[in-house]
Amino acid sequence: MAIQEKVQKISLKNLHYAVMDDETTEEHGEVKTLTMPIELTLTPNISESPLDAGDRVVANEVQFDTITVAGQVVDLPTEVQADWYGHQLSDDKGLIMNANDVPNYLAVGFESGSKLVWLYKVKFKPTEESNATKKKGETAYKQYGFSGEAIPLEDGTLKYTVRTDDTGVTATPTTFFATVKKPIVTPTP
Repeated sequence: MAIQEKVQKISLKNLHYAVMDDETTEEHGEVKTLTMPIELTLTPNISESPLDAGDRVVANEVQFDTITVAGQVVDLPTEVQADWYGHQLSDDKGLIMNANDVPNYLAVGFESGSKLVWLYKVKFKPTEESNATKKKGETAYKQYGFSGEAIPLEDGTLKYTVRTDDTGVTATPTTFFATVKKPIVTPTP
């Protein structure tokens, strides 16, 4: 049987996130959107355990553990930093970084071409902050980096991807990212 392959273009539109309100029920709050992501890299971390016997490999166990998430955006507004990194806002809306801050678990979603993706339990940490003087005759843009790990939900789910160009798919970015969309699987009788 031939499988229909589709050419995918490089694309990254809108980075969505929602703070996990309750770790026990794994429920998330309101979905918020950053409209100018620059890049996002997902690296699966896999445990592998081969069994050698009779001078050859006779079995191999592979398990998905976590996904390393790293990226850059045009801006990390103050509210986003408070949501992501667990910082507090002052009365005059300044950002207070405290040694006792604990980053929140987040659902993180993004649009890449025809792919719509949710990662359900991600914890970010800020990356290096760089500041430099403006040089005469040059224009430079600042980018804000972040990195973290996506860990599985209680049922083992790490990531959910829907391709809008697959036959029978009715999801759109608007419907998929309206809330944190979890997969539905109807058991076969």
